[in-house]
Amino acid sequence: MASEPLSPIALLIALLADPPDNPTDKGLVNDPEVWAAVKKHAPRHGVLQLVAFAARPHVSAAEREWCDQVLTRSWTRHNRSLLDLEHAIGILNEGGIRTIALKGPLLARRHYNPPFLRKPSADVDLAVRDADLERSWDLLRRAGYRAVLPLAEARARSHHFALTHPSQPPLELHHRLSHGAYGIPVGEFFGRAVPYILPSGKEAWVLSPADEIFHLVLHRAHGRFATLFHLQEIRRLWAAADPAVREETLRRAADFHFAGAFAMTDVAFRVRWGERFLADGDLPKTWLQSRITDDLYKKFEILSEPGRELPLSARLGRRWIDFQVTDRPADAARFAAIMLRVAWYQLWRRGWKTVRVE
Repeated sequence: MASEPLSPIALLIALLADPPDNPTDKGLVNDPEVWAAVKKHAPRHGVLQLVAFAARPHVSAAEREWCDQVLTRSWTRHNRSLLDLEHAIGILNEGGIRTIALKGPLLARRHYNPPFLRKPSADVDLAVRDADLERSWDLLRRAGYRAVLPLAEARARSHHFALTHPSQPPLELHHRLSHGAYGIPVGEFFGRAVPYILPSGKEAWVLSPADEIFHLVLHRAHGRFATLFHLQEIRRLWAAADPAVREETLRRAADFHFAGAFAMTDVAFRVRWGERFLADGDLPKTWLQSRITDDLYKKFEILSEPGRELPLSARLGRRWIDFQVTDRPADAARFAAIMLRVAWYQLWRRGWKTVRVE
């Protein structure tokens, strides 16, 4: 009896196996229908560059040209994003404001070989202490940036202050690490940040190894594990981390009461790779630990599928899922209070017809 066809995510995982398999043995690149599905879904899940790199030695000359085009574009965008990052850091440095570069090209340069295999960033993400936000906004406004929302509203609703520019990519100043107004203030992480020398010779700062993994898990949990790229990136960094870094990361998760996000990541690893992210006893159990199951994880994925428009009821459903991943009743109560405050703020600012629950 013929086997069931693999889901789009399962196809991509099979092609990106580590250690790599020969994709022709599994019919991933030499079956036209399967290969077409791989090419269709790889961009949606953020792994287009990794797919092109993995498939290139095994495809026809015509498809190899497609792979080369993907990789060339990614290389160009990676180099451009480095310049964009340096431009934004430079504006703030000149005003005496220290930043931390989050994710983006500096993560790519430290954890991918070659760096352009990481999905190119569409924006620039910088951590800025809350006390520096007003001065940062003043410097950037003079450099031609415009705010997406007023600073006071961004503080009340989000973990970042989003800016646009006519000739630069969008810029996000993160005053909290993730999770909107529920997130951890970034000032906590500046004392452990480490320097990184840019190709130009100038200095930037990045999160410490443990803080970086902690951030990626929180970022992915906040996005509800919607794309394979972010989950695979956590797996990449976790596999490369030494035991001391792993221990420190888990300590951070317990100290800040984000064990639920890590428990859900463990479920995601089991569902997608059949392996564990955590060992038993690594973290304290949450107050709703029994609800953190394969089914809940799959609901995360379905309700956050890339490119999918959701009605208000589904967006409220996503918030209910977030609630179930909180660590303690006190965390759940705080989360609910912040969500109600944000909803009220939106109603007051924009009126009933434009309320959104992200």
